[in-house]
Amino acid sequence: MALIYTAFPAVPGQTQELSHDYNYGLGKIDLRSQSPVQSLRFTLPLLIPGDIQPGCGLHIANTWTNVWADESEYLLDYEMSETLVTVTYGFNKRFGVSLAFENRNYFGGEMDGFIQGFHDLFGIDQEGRDDVSKDRKVIQRFDPKTGQMLSETSAEDLENNALVFLMNYTLTHGTKIWPSVNVFGAVRYAIDCSDLCDEDHPVDVGLGFGLAKRWSERWYTYASLGYTWYESRDVLEPAPGVAAMDFEDRAVNGLFVISWHWTPTFSLVAQYLYSEASIKNINELDEASHEVHLGFKWKTKYGMIEFALIENVITMSNSPDFGLHGGWGFQF
Repeated sequence: MALIYTAFPAVPGQTQELSHDYNYGLGKIDLRSQSPVQSLRFTLPLLIPGDIQPGCGLHIANTWTNVWADESEYLLDYEMSETLVTVTYGFNKRFGVSLAFENRNYFGGEMDGFIQGFHDLFGIDQEGRDDVSKDRKVIQRFDPKTGQMLSETSAEDLENNALVFLMNYTLTHGTKIWPSVNVFGAVRYAIDCSDLCDEDHPVDVGLGFGLAKRWSERWYTYASLGYTWYESRDVLEPAPGVAAMDFEDRAVNGLFVISWHWTPTFSLVAQYLYSEASIKNINELDEASHEVHLGFKWKTKYGMIEFALIENVITMSNSPDFGLHGGWGFQF
């Protein structure tokens, strides 16, 4: 045996066991759908392996988006700020839980001037933005045949917040060939539902799984797929004779991420987020949402910092026109 080892020495690294986080990298940017209709209810967090680490963690994030949708049946012109405060606890390298408080605040278009100036600079059509005053926070419904305005609602009526409890379990940490895989489940309890709804505290449930794969020293990909069951709720008519939104009872969400690690502590991230249609009966808003996130993650001794720009693709009306996201997380 000694003669065999002498003749065929071990190649450095071949006999070393992979660390449990070999496929994790710095991970994804923690962003949920910011689309107009999806944001009225539970937007399921799409987890990947490594999102909940052993021990206690704290994550604070804010996402600021501008919404503009001008159709024959309606006009949406407002901005939304979503704040998330999440506490996590990992019991070990596989199982962890989290509790999050989410709050969505709606207000006037502070980004309007910047967006219109950007469109002018690059010769992009304003699509009616410059025909109305800036800094509005309105939802208007029209008769598509006559153009007559049937109702006008303040976007503040959309404000909502909730508590979200989540459990995550990593099935396998993966290998150099196979990805790591996790499964997760979440429950959302609405503290304050949108004023459009006639129920104050609906409870929604979601399940999903995620993948993380390292392809080289610098390149990683992540993916997650989720399914949400919504508690049935009725929506109030914005005005007599104006059709209320008819919500879907279930929805599918998917996330795909490419991450390039410039250094072990800094990565550039591109994400695509798909959210299935959330309502059935309003043109364009009854379509799936497609959102693109471009940003970075930076691991410092003071915690993990993340930043992203948000843009809509494919579906313009039921997606944020533009958005900014920033977050900070710390593992104790």
